[in-house]
Amino acid sequence: MRILLATDGSATADRARDLVAAIEWPRPIEIRVVGAIEHGPALFGSPWIPAVPPDAADIEDEAVDHMREVLGRAAAVLAGPGRTVDVDLLRGSPTLAVVDEMHDWAPDLVVVGSRGHSPVQTTLVGSTSSAIVDHAACPVLVVRHGPSGTVVFAEDGSPAARDAEALLLTWPLFRGELVDVVSVVDIAAPWRTGIAPTMFGNAMDVYADMITSAGEVHERLAVTTTARLRAAGLRVEMQLREGDPVTEIVAAAREDEAALIVIGSRGHTGLARAVLGGVAHGVLTHAPCSVLIVRHRAT
Repeated sequence: MRILLATDGSATADRARDLVAAIEWPRPIEIRVVGAIEHGPALFGSPWIPAVPPDAADIEDEAVDHMREVLGRAAAVLAGPGRTVDVDLLRGSPTLAVVDEMHDWAPDLVVVGSRGHSPVQTTLVGSTSSAIVDHAACPVLVVRHGPSGTVVFAEDGSPAARDAEALLLTWPLFRGELVDVVSVVDIAAPWRTGIAPTMFGNAMDVYADMITSAGEVHERLAVTTTARLRAAGLRVEMQLREGDPVTEIVAAAREDEAALIVIGSRGHTGLARAVLGGVAHGVLTHAPCSVLIVRHRAT
């Protein structure tokens, strides 16, 4: 298994490193640890020469030396029997450099901390982490906490969910953990505005029928998935929830005090980039725990 670990020396990056070191991965294991340092003026947050301090060259050298130390420590922590570990210091924008390395090396999994050193933290996911998830063709593990505990599996019946289930069945790290299969019925209620008063009762009747039908479908889906996982020897629970998928999946993770959410992404590919599906992105942003996002690979 080929694992690409992106680090910047931050606390969450160190947690990601330690998690990779602690987990039993499918063998043989090849780990590449990468970190990136900007060139010249971009290192100081501005392309304008007046913003660059007189000792810019010395500061840049110190930043490069520090990143080399970070990579060296990571390699030492990750080293072990059956593992090949190498490091690569990238130059340029961390977001672009890591994404390019990800495409060139083609790992089976990318692991990244949830936040870096950015001074502006508008969400729980840093800009580099978010870009890596958006562009990855392989599964991405965004680490907040770890290493073990209940796993919430978001089941929606999509091809990406089937790919995520395959990882639950085949990766050793899920053995022994409790998997909570969560399926969410999501049907928007009819809005009264625009509906004639004489029609609203009928609309609500239709809505109730849709909820019942969708609930039956999602229950069958969750029951079937739970049976497959149990047959493979996993400890499994299941729950059917109703409402907004992001809200309900995150709520389930909080109630379970989960260590990890596993979710498939219904992202789509554009000319310039691959965009993460809305539910997966919302879960990644608001989850209280680590998130493993699996994008469906069309065959």
